[in-house]
Amino acid sequence: MGSHGSDARQIDGVGGATSTTSKVAVVSPSTRMGVDVDYTFVQVAVGQEVVDFSGNCGNMCSGVGPFALQEGLVRAMPGDRTIDVRIFNTNTSRVIVDTVEVDENGSFNEDGDYAIPGVKGTGSEVKVAFVDPAGSMTGTLFPTGRRSDTIRVQEKDGPSFHVSATLIDATNPFVLVDKTTLPAFLKVEPGKDTSEYLKHMESIRRAGAVMMGLAPTIEAAAKVRATPKLAILSSPSSRIRTNSIEDAGRTPDIHVQAFSMGKPHPSLQLTGAACIASAVCIKGTIVHALVSGSTKRIEFPEDQESPWNSPERTPSPSNSDSLSSSGPSLVPSPRTVRLSHSAGSIDVEVLATCSEGFAFVDRCVVSRTARRLFEGKVYYYEDRTSSDF
Repeated sequence: MGSHGSDARQIDGVGGATSTTSKVAVVSPSTRMGVDVDYTFVQVAVGQEVVDFSGNCGNMCSGVGPFALQEGLVRAMPGDRTIDVRIFNTNTSRVIVDTVEVDENGSFNEDGDYAIPGVKGTGSEVKVAFVDPAGSMTGTLFPTGRRSDTIRVQEKDGPSFHVSATLIDATNPFVLVDKTTLPAFLKVEPGKDTSEYLKHMESIRRAGAVMMGLAPTIEAAAKVRATPKLAILSSPSSRIRTNSIEDAGRTPDIHVQAFSMGKPHPSLQLTGAACIASAVCIKGTIVHALVSGSTKRIEFPEDQESPWNSPERTPSPSNSDSLSSSGPSLVPSPRTVRLSHSAGSIDVEVLATCSEGFAFVDRCVVSRTARRLFEGKVYYYEDRTSSDF
């Protein structure tokens, strides 16, 4: 899978030479109560002989439920047309629920009419619910104790600057930066980024990592590229300029340029979508401020009764009782947040609540498609010195 001999092309491997395709999901039956399978995510570096177990990958999550059903790790009841697969992510100690369609033979039904904006083709809808996603690595939603921060970047061989950001940990820890606060030399057009630009972006991410307590020093933050992740946010245009017909004329809440392993992400991580959508729904974040300042203002619905049907065996958050007794103002409210990115858009259903001193995200739900491309053996070779022969 990896970059043998630090080959960035991954010719001696199957990683695809990009951070978005050089990934592994390890799935096994779970012995945990109320959970079907355990899933460990592995980010395999490109151009380095390194694997990273920090954080989770949402797009990989969307394939775990279908895989578990196909492999017989979970079984549908006769007559079932959908099944909820409860997944424990060992990287973040969080539960994800995949709701997948079942065919007449009790296996995963890949075919369907669901389309993802910006992605060609259709398939059956896989709903991915991130349950109680806060504190995946830091133990809290806002690791600094604040909903917005100023990140001061001091580079040894470059300029010093500062940006406004929200440092949030929901599904994965993210450094969310308000694009309008970037210095002029970093306000580049998409696709025109240079190695210098990417170096500055990485400096922002590393400084955010230290502030979040994910690394003791800037140097230590450089050694863990997968987390926290970085995203630059801006108010959207009135039209998402992609090849997707479904996006035409529809206004998103916010535009995102995410980064993955030091490079611009070609679209948006699923965990990033859930994390950013959570921040949209929490007053005081830079994301909420950007959305509130746009033509489409976020408002919490007055109707506090959620229309969502929770999966039957999904574990409830441990503090749900205290929420219910805290009064109607703290009952989580549902809303759909639309995010645009360079390849299309993504909708996230968020169930969250907040007040001046309290914020809680019950869950985030995102829809994907999945299909089996290949099954077989991938061989692992150990390096041998001449003395071994």
